[in-house]
Amino acid sequence: MKSKLSVFIITYNEERILEKCLKKLYWAEEIVVVDSGSTDATLEICKKYGANVFYKEFNGFGKQKQFALEQTTNNWVLSLDADEILSDDLISEIKDLLKSNSNVYGYFIKRKHVFLGNIFNFGHESKQYILRFFDKRYGKFNNLDVHESILVQGKTKKINSYFLHFSYASLETYVTKLNRYTELYAKTKAAKNKNYNIIEIVFKVKFEFFKKYILELNFLNGIAGFHWAYLAGVYTYIKCIKTNELNVLNKKT
Repeated sequence: MKSKLSVFIITYNEERILEKCLKKLYWAEEIVVVDSGSTDATLEICKKYGANVFYKEFNGFGKQKQFALEQTTNNWVLSLDADEILSDDLISEIKDLLKSNSNVYGYFIKRKHVFLGNIFNFGHESKQYILRFFDKRYGKFNNLDVHESILVQGKTKKINSYFLHFSYASLETYVTKLNRYTELYAKTKAAKNKNYNIIEIVFKVKFEFFKKYILELNFLNGIAGFHWAYLAGVYTYIKCIKTNELNVLNKKT
């Protein structure tokens, strides 16, 4: 007997690629969207594709996605971000798994990185397997504000197929997300009284570029791979100095 599937997504001003994401979900029995106050066409696009839309003030990715999970009505669920698009092979594979009767309660799916229109065939981001498809009776999200993950009690397995992650359409969208993620990072670290000295910052920034560009083979992704590695160093620098800045501000209040 085939199990029904609920797909859930959290959104905030995601009109850029959301429609392409939702178009690939025509076969799912339910689409749940939790929005945190979009001011663009996000909500109209969601309604166009029959999604059940809920509002929740954003309070960290882990809590936001757990809330979205709790709004679903089917046991088997698929967690997606608004800038992720399923491949046809992945859709077929998930459909087959929903018909099977196994003792596996969660599946890791390979995510291929797309940056500035380039699909990366090399690099850490294109080799990651992320747990996204699972039986919610055995799984839930942790409460991390950023870099959240799903915890499943029971057997898990990898899926052969992949989905595409259209992380950034432009440098403008990269900077917007960088600002949001580094703020969350700084709040987490400052709460633990973490402070970075200049030597630590210089080392971390240089090592991050070296790791991304050389060790993770992003140089094989061409000029886009260089940009990605360089910006990774910038991201590291910003999150360190934002943490230090927040520590100073906290001491003054």
